Amino acid sequence: MLTDIEDKIVARLQEKLPDVNRVSIDAAHSALALNVPTVDVIVGGGTFTHATISQYKMKTQVLVIVTFQNLRSVEDRRKGVYPILEAIFLLLAGNKFGLKIDALAPKRLDNITEEAEAKAGKIVFQIEFETGFVITPTSDDEIVDLLTIGLNYYLKPGDDVVDAGDAVTLDQ
Repeated sequence: MLTDIEDKIVARLQEKLPDVNRVSIDAAHSALALNVPTVDVIVGGGTFTHATISQYKMKTQVLVIVTFQNLRSVEDRRKGVYPILEAIFLLLAGNKFGLKIDALAPKRLDNITEEAEAKAGKIVFQIEFETGFVITPTSDDEIVDLLTIGLNYYLKPGDDVVDAGDAVTLDQ
């Protein structure tokens, strides 16, 4: 579910913010963003509570990090990043993306610009949202499937035919 949440957020931001340089799932936020914002989406961290006797509910953080660069001034950086932050807030707050999750609830907005980034003419803000979903028990076969990685190999450039594949099962 965590991957689904990340993917849906990235897709929504890419669709609705065409002037964004890059929207990705990444832990770093120091990419080049000269007058065009860079947006990173990170889902992680959270808590568990009992939902029913055999089910747990996971509340998790969703971090959307916006990096904007303008070499003229701090004022120009702020004027450039604020509308982007507001747009992201409006696009994501209250959204479920068609998933069985709680609507994204905004929690915090923070300026997380590091000193080196400020010297490079960047400003970095982080919007924190929270969502939750029930983790439903599955069969042992489904759990093994979650721990299996499928690898497809495309040996001929430009063709979408899988020429070979592997399945790797992770040890417990």
